Amino acid sequence: MKAAIYSRKSKFTGKGESVENQIELCKSYAKNNGYDDIYIYEDEGFSGGNINRPEFKSMMKDAAAKKFDAIICYRLDRISRNVSDFSTLIDELKVLGIDFISIREQFDTSSPMGTAMMFISSVFAQLERETIAERIKDNMYELAKTGRWLGGTPPFGFSSEPIYYLDNNSKQKKMMKLSPINEEISLVKLFFEQYLTLGSLGKLQKSLIQNDIKTKRNSAWDIKALQLLLRNPVYVKSSELVISYLSIKGATVFGDPNGNGILSYNKKDSKDKYKDISEWILSVSKHEGVIDDNLWIKVQRQLDKNKDLAPRLVNGSEYGVFNSVLHCAKCGGRMIQKQGHVSRKTGEILRYYICINKTNPSENTCDSKNIRLDKLEKSVMNELFKATDDKGSLIKAIEEYKKSLESEAIDKSSIKSYEKQISQKELQVKNLIDKLSLNPNIYDLLSSRIEELNKEIKELKFKKFELENTNSNLKAAIKEINASTSMLLNFKKLWENADYSMRKLLINSFVDYISYNSDTQEVVIKPFCTNKKKGAL
Repeated sequence: MKAAIYSRKSKFTGKGESVENQIELCKSYAKNNGYDDIYIYEDEGFSGGNINRPEFKSMMKDAAAKKFDAIICYRLDRISRNVSDFSTLIDELKVLGIDFISIREQFDTSSPMGTAMMFISSVFAQLERETIAERIKDNMYELAKTGRWLGGTPPFGFSSEPIYYLDNNSKQKKMMKLSPINEEISLVKLFFEQYLTLGSLGKLQKSLIQNDIKTKRNSAWDIKALQLLLRNPVYVKSSELVISYLSIKGATVFGDPNGNGILSYNKKDSKDKYKDISEWILSVSKHEGVIDDNLWIKVQRQLDKNKDLAPRLVNGSEYGVFNSVLHCAKCGGRMIQKQGHVSRKTGEILRYYICINKTNPSENTCDSKNIRLDKLEKSVMNELFKATDDKGSLIKAIEEYKKSLESEAIDKSSIKSYEKQISQKELQVKNLIDKLSLNPNIYDLLSSRIEELNKEIKELKFKKFELENTNSNLKAAIKEINASTSMLLNFKKLWENADYSMRKLLINSFVDYISYNSDTQEVVIKPFCTNKKKGAL
C-alpha cells in the first residue's frame, strides 16, 4: 500500500514537534502498518487557519490522481484548524477512497467510529480557539474605546510613539499614541482645502500629480487612497458638532470631545468588506486633531454629494458577464464597467465598458472609445454563437487541441519495456539473495551488487510511473475536452436558459481572453485551449 505523510509547522523552532520529528513518527507508523511506498509533503512556516499551503495543495492534487491509499499526519491540527475546511477535506478523501490517519489522536477514517471521533475532536478544538480569539477581540475593543493607538500602520501624517502612565496600583504602564509628522500634516491640510476648492477627487488627484506630490512610498496618489484619507476622522478636531454629525450617520463615539482626533476600529468584516458605521468603534484619541470641524464636515458632505452624482463602476451586479476576460485591443488594458446617465427614451440607467487605462489620470495612455454595455455584449455573443456551432472556430480549436494531446500519449510498449526490465532485475536480486542464504560468507561480494540492482529497479519504477501518470493525465484531459465539446455544441441553448451566475461560469470555463477594438468594432475571442499557442478566433 501507498501513503502520503503530511507535516506542518507554523514557525521554525527547535521544539519537539518539528517537521522532521513529525515525519519520522509518521514513517514509523506507516512501516508498522503495511505502507511500503511513502510520499512526503512538508509545509514549514504556514498557519493551520486555512488550507492555502503549497505542499498541501500538491498533496491534494496527487490524491485526486490516486497516487496513494491513505494520508497520515502526526496530529489532527497539522492538517487544518478550521472545522469547515477539515470537513470538506474528509468528504473529498471519502469520494476518492483515501483513508485519513492521525497517529497522535489514534484516529483512522477506515472505521466509522474513527471518523466520528475525529470530527468531534476537531469541533471542540475550534470552539476553544474561537473562545480565546473572541476574548482577545473583546479586550482589544475595550482598549480601543480608551482612545489609545492599538497598532498597525499609522495613517498618513502620523507615526506612533509610546507614552507612560501609572495604573491604579502605581505601576508604570505603557500605551501607544499617534504623533504628527509635520511635513505630512501640511499635505493633509492641503488635501482637505484643495478638495473643497476643486470639487472632486479626480481634480484633486490631477493637481497632486501635476505638482509631483506623492505618497510615503513615492508613488502617485490614487483616488481610493485620497477618498479614504478625506473620510478618516483621525484628522478632525473632535467637537460637539462632529459628534452630532457622526451620531446622525449612525455612529457612537466614546470619550468627550476635546479637540483631539477620533480613532476608528472594527470597520471591516472577515471578508475585508466595510461594515455599517453603526458597528464601528469610534473614540476620541490621545493625539491632537489637525482639521477644523467645519472644514471636515464640509468635505464629508461634498464626498457624499459627488458619490450620488458621479457615474459609478459597477461591481457585483448582474451586469457584464465578460468583466474578467474583456480587454481593450488598443492597449491591452482590462475593460471595466461604468454607470452612465439615465436614458430619456426608456428611463433605464445606461452602462458602458471603458478601458481601465482611461480611468486614472496618471496612467491615461489609451484613447479608445467607450461603448454601451448592451451593444458590446450583443456583438460578443454573436461572435461566440458563430464560434460554437458545429463548424465554428472554437469547436475547431478544441478539436485540434484534443488531437495534439492524443499525439502525446505514451505507447504501451514503452511501459511494458520498463515492466520487463523491472521483472528481470527483481529476478536477479532474488537469485543473489538465494545464493547469499546458502553461503553467508559471500555477503561482501554480493551486497554491493544487490544494492546497485535495487537502485536500478527504483529508477525504472519511477520512469514507469511517470509514463503511466502522463497517460492518466492525458486521458483525464481528453475526457474533459469531450464533455466540453458536447457542452459547446449546445452553447446557444445553454446560454438562453442560463441565469447570470451560470453565464459567468460558461464564459470563464471556455474563454481566456476577449479583445475589443473601438475603432473597427472587431471582437477577437481566444479560448483556453490556445494558451500554449498564441492565437485567436
